[in-house]
Amino acid sequence: MVTQIKCMAVDDHPAVRHGLAVLLSGAPDIDLAEVVEFGAVTLQLIEEHRPDVLIVDVRLQDMDGISLVKEVAERAPEVKTVVFSAYGDRGLLSEALAAGARGYVMKGSPPEDLIRAIRMVAAGEAFVDPSLSPMLLMIEGEMDSPLSDREREILQLLAEGLHTDEVAGRISLSAGTVKNDIGRAVSKLEAKSRVQAVAIALRRALIA
Repeated sequence: MVTQIKCMAVDDHPAVRHGLAVLLSGAPDIDLAEVVEFGAVTLQLIEEHRPDVLIVDVRLQDMDGISLVKEVAERAPEVKTVVFSAYGDRGLLSEALAAGARGYVMKGSPPEDLIRAIRMVAAGEAFVDPSLSPMLLMIEGEMDSPLSDREREILQLLAEGLHTDEVAGRISLSAGTVKNDIGRAVSKLEAKSRVQAVAIALRRALIA
């Protein structure tokens, strides 16, 4: 007997909701309980259906999809969320993962990717759209980074060829403050010079 994965989905576009209903109803191991339009309704129905997986559009009419992911993670941590989005920028991916999403699928990807994501997430694994793999590596590097945001920004500007005074002007700090930040970054990365610190940061994908 095939183990059923109970799913819900929320998206504010009628065509997408219809497409999801058609796609998921064709998967023998997926039981689609509801496809709804609003985040607030989703939170109510989660209590009723207790789905294994919730598919969330990142842009909803009544609330932000990332906020919904976070609220679901807090209210019903057993429900695993997959963000289904037309937007593939690094910031959104990072926010979604930080909010508790277990999957992130692009709407332009093959339909099989969403089915695969649902199955993997339901099994306790994670899934990030293959097209976003380079961004994921950068995000993972940032999460493991010993550097502050400002130190990363400064090293990024140094990697782009700016000198200390130019960096200071770009981020509205004194040259002395920038030098101190560079010194801290060199120390944290156990480098011998700012050039080596930049090289280490690039190798570890702390900067691009």
